[in-house]
Amino acid sequence: MPDAQLPTSDPRRGLDRGELQERAIRGALWTLVHTVTGVGLGFLVNILLARRLGVVDFGRLAYLTTVMGIFNVIVSLGVDTGVIQFGAKAHARGEPAAVRDLMSKAQGFRLLVFAPLMTVGVIAIVRVDWVMLVLAIIFGVWVPAALGGALDALVIENKTAREAQNAMLINLLTQAGVVAAALWIGTADSVWAVRTVVAAVSVASAIPFISRVYRGAVFRPRLPRHLPPGFWRFALPAGAAEVIGSLVQDRTQVVILTWMHQASAAGIFALAFGLSIHLFSPAQALVGPLTPAVSGLREVDESAVGRALGRTVRASATAVGLLLGAAMPAFALLVPLIYGADYVTAQPILLALGISGGLTVLTAPVLAFVKARLQGQRLLWVNVVAVVVSVGLAVVLIPILGIWGAVAGNIGGVVIGLVLLLGGELRTLSYPASQALRDIVPLLIGGLVSWTAWVPVGLLGVDLMSPYAVVAAVVAGATGLFLVLGLMWVTRTGMTRADGEAISRALPTRLASGVGPLFRLVCRRIEA
Repeated sequence: MPDAQLPTSDPRRGLDRGELQERAIRGALWTLVHTVTGVGLGFLVNILLARRLGVVDFGRLAYLTTVMGIFNVIVSLGVDTGVIQFGAKAHARGEPAAVRDLMSKAQGFRLLVFAPLMTVGVIAIVRVDWVMLVLAIIFGVWVPAALGGALDALVIENKTAREAQNAMLINLLTQAGVVAAALWIGTADSVWAVRTVVAAVSVASAIPFISRVYRGAVFRPRLPRHLPPGFWRFALPAGAAEVIGSLVQDRTQVVILTWMHQASAAGIFALAFGLSIHLFSPAQALVGPLTPAVSGLREVDESAVGRALGRTVRASATAVGLLLGAAMPAFALLVPLIYGADYVTAQPILLALGISGGLTVLTAPVLAFVKARLQGQRLLWVNVVAVVVSVGLAVVLIPILGIWGAVAGNIGGVVIGLVLLLGGELRTLSYPASQALRDIVPLLIGGLVSWTAWVPVGLLGVDLMSPYAVVAAVVAGATGLFLVLGLMWVTRTGMTRADGEAISRALPTRLASGVGPLFRLVCRRIEA
């Protein structure tokens, strides 16, 4: 059957530019729905954890999660990244046999290399009760290793919408388990073990959503030999880059603070960092499905890549700027009332890490474009520079400045990484640096406004442990939103009308008409 006559769901048909854009936007929207609902539920659960565990144990939970996450990335050797990149390109070309072969060999790697190394790592690093340790090894290591190809297949097929729908259910189960562990046992170790076990369910539940032509590859592991030309040349440095990148963008400072015996500071940093992630999750969700879409776009219409970069940077910076200016000062003022007086010092830490979190969101789409060009070695050296700056600043400054030394390390590493990655893409795509700087102005506006809206409340001496804190937060948030929109209007920065129209075309008609006024507010920039 000719490709033109194949059903749109048939992997042999391939994908054109319009389908790639439609799937990316649909995936982003469903991911956004999942993120918003997940953030609300996660926010409530984190309040329980912070109050139930206390500052020190809350920091231990973050320590366990971070250490195991970093080790997970180390032993994966970039295989998942390579499978997604090479698999997405083959799928976009309509070559399902190549995708199946790649997935089967990746499954063999997970079972023969990844799972044994992870088992050794868990036993060596984690100090928990033996029952929790066994559960973590079985359900947190071997089950995901045996079925991990299902998640890769969803991304390769650009079924990020299905992935998000599945993740909504898994998130509900995870949070229910966390609440039960916190109330029943009440230790950081028990909460960590429950999260690890439920992660296995998320992998297994993805299997029904992948195409039948790829499903068999999940259950037929093969020796990881004779992979596509250039696979390891990309995957190994990309994997090393992910390891080092996780040291820059994850809660590595919690590990350093813990090693330096500053347990209380580690708990405060963990709360502020986690809350920043929650608040930026909606913006992160919008750019999450870009990796497979950009990879496929390079295969079918490389001339459109430069325009796509500008649009994604503008959209990300606009969303981040609005969140920084409105949400950050409001939530900072509510921290003592919500989490307790022990966390009052987390307010300015949250504002500072909010800027870092916003830059991290902006880095995500740029990273997708770099990976689409299979620039694994470039990712590696950029992340090496970033982690040297991040860890170096933290190690030097924490003994002097305490928790603010950790904040400086986090922000410094993220800034260096973004500048180096974005600068390289601008040169490659011949995208003017002055235009790129204008694209990110809304983020800079939001960072400035977040402090401008928060500081006056402290000067007024409002009791933040009283209901007046809610009034102060509403006023600060509204003021911040007004200032961000006003400054974007004055500077004529943010999303262009063409950006808004492109997004609107991918939305359902009723939703598009509903968000029209919002787009008119934020799409004030006039294209040159």
